[in-house]
Amino acid sequence: MRYRRLDLNLLVALDALLSECSVSRAAERLCLGQSATSSALGRLREHFNDPLLVQVGRRLEPTALGLELLPKVREALALTREIVDAPVSFDPASCKRHFTVVASDYVAGVLMPAVSLELARIAPGVRLSLRDMPVPRDGDVVSEALDYRRSDCVIVPQRRLNPAYPQVPIMTGELCCIVCSQQTQYAEHLTLADYCAADHVVREFSDGRNLAMDAMNLHEQGIQRRVAVTLESFVLMPEFIVGTARIATVFRRQAEQFARYYPLRIHPVPLAFPESVQVLQWHPYQDHDPAMRWFRGLLLEQAARLDLQKIDQVAGSPQSATNPA
Repeated sequence: MRYRRLDLNLLVALDALLSECSVSRAAERLCLGQSATSSALGRLREHFNDPLLVQVGRRLEPTALGLELLPKVREALALTREIVDAPVSFDPASCKRHFTVVASDYVAGVLMPAVSLELARIAPGVRLSLRDMPVPRDGDVVSEALDYRRSDCVIVPQRRLNPAYPQVPIMTGELCCIVCSQQTQYAEHLTLADYCAADHVVREFSDGRNLAMDAMNLHEQGIQRRVAVTLESFVLMPEFIVGTARIATVFRRQAEQFARYYPLRIHPVPLAFPESVQVLQWHPYQDHDPAMRWFRGLLLEQAARLDLQKIDQVAGSPQSATNPA
């Protein structure tokens, strides 16, 4: 490649010649023949209109221009190596990227705080933005998030993934029910009759569509709920459960978070709900972006730790259908 009539490959030869002050040693360093190295020196002399190396006794010594060029050439080659080697030398500690993740407030509340803590520890220059699931224009949440909203990655239920984008499972979760622990009718258990007769708090998009996993499963089983309150966020649900006989269907990890701060009881769903799998997806053009590969690895690592914590909790405590108030 030429830049202003200079073959840029000659900069490597110039560095070797000025550093070694010997055509033969420069040739060895460049893995070239001595004649090819002499030819490179001749082309450099012609371009700079300067001998660059001159005979002093039995040695070659750099000219004044040669001495001036050597540190600049080394700096230019070092920067070139940094650019070329960037994919294999990514350093989280010096990363200044801004990552945008689209996910439900369930995923954001359960997974992303741990991700944020890890970023603060090992990549303090990274900025993180969390966005709720968008209302898709054509029914495809993934393309809406990645193509239209220009997000870096999206975490969706498996049944909503788009096979045109790279994907990897990141989280699994089971649905459960939360009720107010002060309601005596739910003290022992929650039956299907209780579930169908109760008023429910459910999550809906702002346009009135209910795309939550529980709603889709109930629809497939032909079961209708009495919906008392609709919210755009899972996080608000406890506020509309406490002090009432209402029921909400949420993921167990989130229910356990709620039960730490609210007088709630957790019951299994009295229906056959399949385990939910959350899938991480990103745009194909970011497949080999070293920063994005590292960030996706961090998301998967923190999600795996959540699974390990869950296993430890189950192994270390007796099985119970309820949580203390």
